[in-house]
Amino acid sequence: MTVSYTRDGSEEFNHRLNDALTRIADRVESDMGPNLVSLILGGGYGRGEGGIVIRDGKEFPYNDLDLTLVVEDKSSVPFERLKAVSDEFAGELGIHVDFSRPLTVRDIRNWPRWMMWHDLVNGHFVLKGPPDLLTKNAPADLLAPLPVIEGTRLLLNRGAGVLWSLRVARGLEKEPDADFVRRNYYKCALALGDSLLIAFGKYTTRYYGRDTLLAGLAKSESDVEKLHLGDLYDEALRFKFRPDAVSGESKSETQILRLSETWGKVFLLVETVRTEVSWRSLDEYVAWHGIREQDQHTLKLFLRNLVRNLGMGRLSLKYPREQLYRQLPVLLGLVKRASANWPEESLTFLQTWDRFN
Repeated sequence: MTVSYTRDGSEEFNHRLNDALTRIADRVESDMGPNLVSLILGGGYGRGEGGIVIRDGKEFPYNDLDLTLVVEDKSSVPFERLKAVSDEFAGELGIHVDFSRPLTVRDIRNWPRWMMWHDLVNGHFVLKGPPDLLTKNAPADLLAPLPVIEGTRLLLNRGAGVLWSLRVARGLEKEPDADFVRRNYYKCALALGDSLLIAFGKYTTRYYGRDTLLAGLAKSESDVEKLHLGDLYDEALRFKFRPDAVSGESKSETQILRLSETWGKVFLLVETVRTEVSWRSLDEYVAWHGIREQDQHTLKLFLRNLVRNLGMGRLSLKYPREQLYRQLPVLLGLVKRASANWPEESLTFLQTWDRFN
């Protein structure tokens, strides 16, 4: 029986993808030998709900392949061979084939309550190694509801994609690929609903059924209902599963700015839930100098934060990402204070975000 990597793909598509993944796993096992503990498929295909597109009557994968490496010894990983595998199969499949930074079982046992680990534990397929490696070794609290800060982090990351799309729309840089703006638009639209589900303890790893959860949340929470996210979230879900079932036109600057306004409303609500502070506006929020990511500000991490800030030419004990939470509403034009030099400041923001994301 062929493994199902997508709900919308045919048996033939799943068979072709399964064949490619089997060959990838065999190559990795051959190249790494006994150092390989496990090779795990995460992301949409690992959850069994990856996206597909149809070109010339044939189904093709749309999402990247997210492969997690678990090894005995991180210092003995043949990165050049893995890159060759990645490049070869990216050419065959027409998508990126991404290997994670190598992990050990000890790393897994010490995973923090981050969304990326929560989703991997709750939605993956083991290509090589013990089938229960993650469920047996990951901390039990990764099965519990995510902390609200993960909704805030998600909005920061997807908001950064919107900012990047604005730079493209304004002609400041070329679109990295033909579908970049449209893809980041819908990623942000999904994050609007997902962050609210996280904030109110309703989030699930699998995308199927999240629209129903969001609709139920809107019925029970008036602040969520006022946002009217239903249609936008439903459209973003359609794009997630079948990108070619949604208009192929890129998003205009006007559409991106309209999405940014909604992002601002959701961001403020999520942060209100998290901090239990009734922010009246994003202007008030931006002026607040409190800590967002408490886990990056423990006593043992202050020296690390200081060193990283000094490397950027400033003196601070705060993790560098902290300033991004206050800068993004300004760069998206959501507060009264305007950016003094938007092209330069937006670029600096994205460079800092990329470095500390």
